[in-house]
Order: sequence, then C-alpha cells, then structure tokens
Amino acid sequence: MNIKPSIFYPLSQKLSATVYHNSAWCRCGLISLLVMFVSLAAGVSFASAGSETLAANTRSTARTVVFVTSAYAPYVINTDGLATGLFPDIVTAAFVEMGYKVKFKFQPWQRGEKSVRSGTAFATFPYLKNPARESEFDFSEPVLFFYPKFFYNIETFPHGFEWQTLADFKPYRVGGVRGYWYENSFKQAGIAAQYVTSDKQNIEMLLVQRIDFTLIDELVGWNLIRETAPGMVHKYAVASRPQSSDAFHLMISRDYPNTKLLRLTFDLGLLRIKQNGIFQQILDKYRVASEYGTP
Repeated sequence: MNIKPSIFYPLSQKLSATVYHNSAWCRCGLISLLVMFVSLAAGVSFASAGSETLAANTRSTARTVVFVTSAYAPYVINTDGLATGLFPDIVTAAFVEMGYKVKFKFQPWQRGEKSVRSGTAFATFPYLKNPARESEFDFSEPVLFFYPKFFYNIETFPHGFEWQTLADFKPYRVGGVRGYWYENSFKQAGIAAQYVTSDKQNIEMLLVQRIDFTLIDELVGWNLIRETAPGMVHKYAVASRPQSSDAFHLMISRDYPNTKLLRLTFDLGLLRIKQNGIFQQILDKYRVASEYGTP
C-alpha cells in the first residue's frame, strides 16, 4: 500500500504548520523552547510546593507519569497486567528520552476515560480525535496512523472485492461493533449493519459466513484472526481501500498535575525517538510497516 500519511489529518493547532513544512530538527527545537517556557512558568509554583525539579535531563529524579489503557493488540497488549505493544513501547521510549518514568494501568475504556477526565491519570491511548472528545480532553501530536479496512471471507468473494463508496455495501451483511466510530457513517450510507459487542465476534461470524464484511483496523483485524482462527487465516482477505484515514493520539487530562508541560514533553520525546531510530525499531519489533509511523 503506497499511501502518503501526511495528507490524512490536520496538524495540531498547538504547533505551527510552518514548522511542519521544515525539518524535524526545527520542529524539535520549537517544542524544546515550548517545554522550557512552560517549565519556567511553572517553576515558582513547583518551588513553593517544595517539589523536586522537572528538568528533563535529570534522570536521577525522574517522575512517574500515570497512564490508563485497555488491550487492543498489537497497539496495546496485556500480558498478565504487563503493558506492551506499539503504544506502550513508544510512550515509554518517548518519556524515558526526556527523563521520566511511566506507569500503565489497565482499565475498561469508559472507566479509563473517567480516570483521565478526573486527573487520576495523565492520558489514555490509543484514541482518535473527534469534536466531543476535544471538548473535554487535550491530545498529543499524532503517534501512529490508523487504517480501518473491510475484512471478508474469500469463499464469499473468491475474486476479491473492491469498492468506491460506503453505499456499495448496502446489499451486503455488514458486521459492526456498537459505539464504534463508523456507526454514523454506516447510517448515512444506508448500511443496515448487524452490531455486536466485539471485533472478535465479527471475525468469528465472517468465518462461518453469517456476515459478509466487518470493518476493523487492519493491524487489529489480522491479529484477531491469528488468535481466533489460527488455522483459518487463509480464508480471510481485506479490501485494499481504507474506509478512512486518521491518526491515533494520547488523549490527555486537563486536570492532571503539570499536564501542559507533560504533553509538550511527550511531543518532544516522540520527535527525538523518531530522529534517533528508536521509533522505527519499535515498528520493526512488531512487524509493522513504516507507513503506520507519523512524520
């Protein structure tokens, strides 16, 4: 898939578009200045509270930043309470680069959002932006691109399937998950989707041909297939065209201590690990194509 990710999403209003048209070094420098500015502005309150310094290069006094998330392999993997996967590894690397420690807690999605909203946790991930969320939360710079695609059973479509608009799916049985991003789009296109509570259920229904299509992030879909039907991977296929193109972010609390500084710190750490090769190493570790990485 030869896609240029940079066309898919608007740039953050916090960072000038002009900077993004220049080098990564220039972007890194701008965020560094912003981090320094916020650190200095907050310095008086930190000192009056007797807090230790938050200087990013003081690793011996690294503070711990708390996150909540839920399993969404390969983006987030829960192994007996240990968080691994693309997002935990990237978040850890970015904050370690800046001299911070991180702590991950697993919570159901809605409970995790409450923890972030209340300031109990700094952020949750992976999340897409939408107007409702942006009214309550802040967001990091884009971390990874998101490519949702329609999966199908090749016995149903032995010659493959290509589509142009969502209306092309109206004659078919489409499986969805309640509350997912595509519900309104399906409704507007006239798709009478059959909704269940998990992507796994749709993967299982595809195998026995109870539905014709289901829409899932491509990485998540193939991961679920390998877990759910490891001997039947050859029976699944995916339409090459993504249903939409967006990017995952950290969804950040507005009430967590020093949240503005931490957001800028993460953004700078993310740029640094992209420059020093750690970001690409994480993609390689999980066998994820570089096109999923944001610029």
